[in-house]
Parts: sequence; C-alpha cells; structure tokens
Amino acid sequence: MAKSHGSLRGIEAKIEYHPVFEELGSLYESWKRSALNWMQTEKLSESVVEKRLMKQFNIQWAWADSIATEATQCLSQLKTAKTNNIAKLELQIQAKTNAAKKLITKLEKTLKLATKKGFPHIQARNKFAHQLLGLKSKIQYLQRLKRKLKKLKNTERLHVCFGSKKLFNAQHNLAENGYQTRQEWVFDWRKKRSGRFFCVGKSQSGGGTMMKVFPLQEDGLYQLQIQVPRPLQDKYAQKIQLVFSVYDRSGRYRSSDLDYALNNLKPITISIFRREHKRDNWYIHLSTYVPEIPVVHTRKNGCIGVDFNADSISVTYVKWDGNIEYLKEIPYKWKNKTTGQRQASMRNSVSQIVELAEFFECAIAIESLDFTKKKSKMSEESKVYNDMLSNLSTGMFREALESRCRRFGVELIKVNPAFTSVIGMINYMGKYGLNSGTAAALVISRRALKLSEKIPKCLLKPEDVNKHDWSHWRRVASFIKLHRIQRTQLFQWKKALEGILTHSLWAEHELSQQVHIETGEPQTHLQSPMANV
Repeated sequence: MAKSHGSLRGIEAKIEYHPVFEELGSLYESWKRSALNWMQTEKLSESVVEKRLMKQFNIQWAWADSIATEATQCLSQLKTAKTNNIAKLELQIQAKTNAAKKLITKLEKTLKLATKKGFPHIQARNKFAHQLLGLKSKIQYLQRLKRKLKKLKNTERLHVCFGSKKLFNAQHNLAENGYQTRQEWVFDWRKKRSGRFFCVGKSQSGGGTMMKVFPLQEDGLYQLQIQVPRPLQDKYAQKIQLVFSVYDRSGRYRSSDLDYALNNLKPITISIFRREHKRDNWYIHLSTYVPEIPVVHTRKNGCIGVDFNADSISVTYVKWDGNIEYLKEIPYKWKNKTTGQRQASMRNSVSQIVELAEFFECAIAIESLDFTKKKSKMSEESKVYNDMLSNLSTGMFREALESRCRRFGVELIKVNPAFTSVIGMINYMGKYGLNSGTAAALVISRRALKLSEKIPKCLLKPEDVNKHDWSHWRRVASFIKLHRIQRTQLFQWKKALEGILTHSLWAEHELSQQVHIETGEPQTHLQSPMANV
C-alpha cells in the first residue's frame, strides 16, 4: 500500500463469532510458518513462495499473496531485531569493558598503598576482597557477552517462537504453570498459535479481495464478506457474510474514515483476531487511508514545550515573543502497571496536551531523546536510576503524540535536548517560581521558537566571548554534576549563586565579573566574588 493514498488510520471493532474463525486461523498461521521457513531455508523470493503456497495447499492467489506478504514482513523484522541486538551487545561490552578498566585502576592504586603501609583496618581489607570478586564477575560476564555476540553474528537461521516463548517453556514445568496434564498445555498452545488471519487490501470495491467490507443501510453497521479458502469450502461454503458496527469515539471519526475509504476505493487491510483476555471474543481491525490533515496550529502562535519526567509530564505554553503564559503538570504513574495500562494512561496525557495546543492554536515541542544507548549500559548505573530508566516510555509517548498531532493538524517540533534542565534551573526556575520539569519545558518551547538562551554574565570567562552559548552551559552543567550540587540549591537566584559561586573549586574558572549576592547584578568595583557570601 503506497503512502500516496494519504494518512494511515486504524479502525477496530468487535465482530460476531463464526466457527470458521478457529479453523481458518489455525490453517493461516500454519501456512505462514511454512512460508517463513521456505524463505529462510531455501532462500525463496516472495513471488515464488506465493506460487508454492497455491500449489501445495490449494489456496487462492489472494490468500497466498497475504501470507507471503506477512512472512516477508516477519523475516524483515527478524533481521532488524538481529541488527539491534548486535548493536546492544556491543554497547554492553563497551560499557562493561570500561567499568572493568576503571575498577582495575582503582584496585591497583589500593594494592600499591596496601603494599607500602598495609590496610588501615579490617573493613578496608574486606572491601578490597569484595571488589576483587566483583572484578572477577565482571570479567566472566564480559566473556559471556562476547560469546553471545559471536554466536549471534554467525547465526544465519533466525528463529521466532509463534505462540510466545513463555507458553512454550511452560510445557517443561506443567504444575508450576497451572497445568495438570500435557493435553491441557497442548490445547492452550494450539489455541495461542491459531487465533488470527489477515488479508492485504487492494484498491477496489470493498477495499480487498478475500475479505471485503460494505456499508449497510443502518448507520454504523457494516458487512464483512469472507471468501473462504478452498480447503474449507466444503464445510463452510464459498462465502461468509458477517455484520459488525463502527461508532465514533471522542475525538475520532471512525465511521466517516471508513466511509471515505469505501467511497474512494482505498485499500483496506483486514485482520481478524481473538482476544483471550476479553473472554476469547473476536475482533476486526481495518487499516486504511484518509486524506492528510493540513497543519493549522503552528509556532506562529507560540509553542507548548513538553518535558517527560519519571513520574509526570511537564507542559509549558510560551507565546511567540518567548514569555510564559501557561503551565501544567500531568501526573503519570508507571510503577506496578501493565503495558496496556501504561498505554491508556499515556494516551490520556497526550490527549490533554493536544487539546491545549488546539486551544492556544500553537505548535508542540518535545526533545528528540533516544534512551537506547543508556538502557544498554544500565547494569553500570544505580538501582534507582535503572528502575526509572527501564520503566520510562518515551518511545510510546512520542509515537502517541506524533499520531495525534497528525490527526488534529498540530505542528510537532523536535528539538535538541542539550542542557534544557540546567538552563531551566539557572535562568527560569527561580525567576518564575517553577519546578525543574516546567522550567525545562519552558526552555524546550523557547528553543522551538528559535530563541537563544544566554548564560548569566557572572558565569562567563574572558575567553568565552566568541564561543557558542552551549559551550558555556556545558561547563556549568559539568561543574554541577561533578560536585553534586542539589537542585534545591538552584531554585532561587541567590541559592544558584551560593551553589555555584561559593564553591571553593569554582575559583579555577576565573569569573569575569563579581556579583552582588542578593541581587545577582554585576559589581563594578573590585571585590572578591567570595566577599558577600
């Protein structure tokens, strides 16, 4: 399906049950696994696989086309997953290697001192022994990662477990997984691998070939026509007709989108599947195209900056001249939540943000963040940081926001995330009485409006005059991180100066101007920057 058709839209609804679903789902998934196997073992092309499916299983071309298309997509996803896993392992190996080198250097210094003077107390000796064991475990884990990487690179046949790996492994521990007999597990295993079938859409009446959709006279009701594969026609006839309903939701025009696709002969890709967690009800999902919605809410009317935090989403609206107009904190709970619950909570938050953009008729700005590298090095970070990072759903949030912005014609701007938190804390947190999240969101929105962020003159050095603003902020950010200056120290302008200027190690930065500690204004007369502290 070509992108020229318009904007892709998904429509999902519950459909009445028919016995053909069970058998067709089982056969379809079996045919798909065979097609994927041929592509990997015999290196067959998609067109050759289509012909072989038609000949070997006696099915129509359109079913063979859908199966071969899905098998091709599955193989492409496996190759992408292999590439991503290799990159992840390489990052993990690099992080572990660097950590091991640092630990070795630290242990060498400790051992050198201990050789001359001995350990000062028994706790120091025990700590040294514990660190030696830690080094040994790091090296062993590093060796395992290297073996895993080598094996993955040499693997040609890519494996995927249809039916979930967790359920497959349950057969080895039946009682622990709630099964009394193996037959019970086999029933669940076959059910898990047979609950879906799929048909690629075509630009013709009904939007497809083997599965077509037609509107009924009653508003919101549609008819699904399924052309049954030849192996099942003797039992279920050649064609089956089922009825389902599509009604509009808040902020979504599902029936009008489907009517547009049907009236304009847009391709409609149809998937029928079972939802086990919803009492085994069957659903229909239609993927089709609607006209592209023009962007009407732009940065001309200002911008809403969004900062994604561990437990909340900070939102700040800035007018076109760079002044703050509105701010909001949207709480977001991710702990002890399932993936579905997180997605629902995220969609609600995104809906609130886009509604604000519609109200102010402005754009939305977010940071172009990628936590892939950070997550690959999580084992070298603290437990609290790892807990937060592993549960952050930045990718999910970004996808949901992009989708909703396209749907409502809101301009979405991605900005460089460099030093947004530091700039917000130093320049705006105390000035406007903000927290660190809303201050960072303010910087994000100003950056999207192409407004610069100057560093306070008291923090400049003489040689900084011709440098880029970010080089100044990089120095301040490094200093704050190195000396672990608390954010609470940076809440007020006075506290910011106390947190930075009064630090004894800041003297080496050779401040260009002295400042008054109460006002933050430069002082013209010669005076030590420490005098007013």
